[in-house]
Amino acid sequence: MRLCRIATGSGRSELAFYFDEYVVPLSAVYDIYWKSAYGSQPLFPCPGDDPLPYLPPNWANYALLSRLAKLAETAARDESARCRLDRVKLDTPIPMPHKVICLAVNYAEHATETGGSTAAKAESFPFFFMKPPSTTVRPSHSCVALPSNSPDAIDWEVELTAVIGTYAKDVTVEEARTVVGAYTVGLDMSNRRLRLNPGRVEQERTAFHEWLCGKWHDGFAPIGPCIVPADNAFDPGNRAISLSVNGRTMQDSNTSHMIFDVYELVSYASRIMTLEPGDIIMTGTPSGVGMARNCFLKRGDEIAASVEGIGTLRATIA
Repeated sequence: MRLCRIATGSGRSELAFYFDEYVVPLSAVYDIYWKSAYGSQPLFPCPGDDPLPYLPPNWANYALLSRLAKLAETAARDESARCRLDRVKLDTPIPMPHKVICLAVNYAEHATETGGSTAAKAESFPFFFMKPPSTTVRPSHSCVALPSNSPDAIDWEVELTAVIGTYAKDVTVEEARTVVGAYTVGLDMSNRRLRLNPGRVEQERTAFHEWLCGKWHDGFAPIGPCIVPADNAFDPGNRAISLSVNGRTMQDSNTSHMIFDVYELVSYASRIMTLEPGDIIMTGTPSGVGMARNCFLKRGDEIAASVEGIGTLRATIA
């Protein structure tokens, strides 16, 4: 089962089941469900545009969603019940999150290609940083503008992205399995050569702060195109992950190569802050980034970022 949000003519969004080339609006399936189950029009309103109340660990509501998903597979055979993907406008697959939590290095090969190093897992911890959600998060098929003050070294990073399903604080790694509600694809974009003041005097943390600020440009955290519920059918620890630019493969790896797995990341993050429903954790990127090749994004480039079992997030550089 895969869920997305599509924009409507009223300026709002609605939930739909995602099938790569087309979507099936949940509202249409909901009507079919009521007629088949109760022989009447729906007595209760269709679920709104927020999938979070219907995702794990809300298992009672998830049971309803699962029944609707089976109906959607049948309904999708009827062309009149589905909408072609190129005819709809995708929204972010969840409403705007409160927090976008990212990982600086979580694949050893990526650390090596960027000139860094990794300590033994038992002697280290996840290197978290955050992005401002309202200005960086964008849906799939968005245009991302090159920053006017530093457009020449913008990099790509495909990442498996976990969506938090419930409030969590100080959870263990095992408890973290009940905290994740869904997964999506994320693109952690970076400005590798941001210089905020060319005449500055180098200080101890100058490079770090400019690296961090280079993560914050508008549109630098696209997510989508859909979400996959975090049920037993989806294993986040063994998923092919890849990214291409203009059809050329740049990153090609597997989430099994992560240093800290999803549940360890959730546990660590919950020790620092309370995690809230809808928060997202981008779990780090594999090797193959542009900085290692001295190859960066330019106007007109087409990015396709994929995670096996979820889908392909697309973005155009404007």
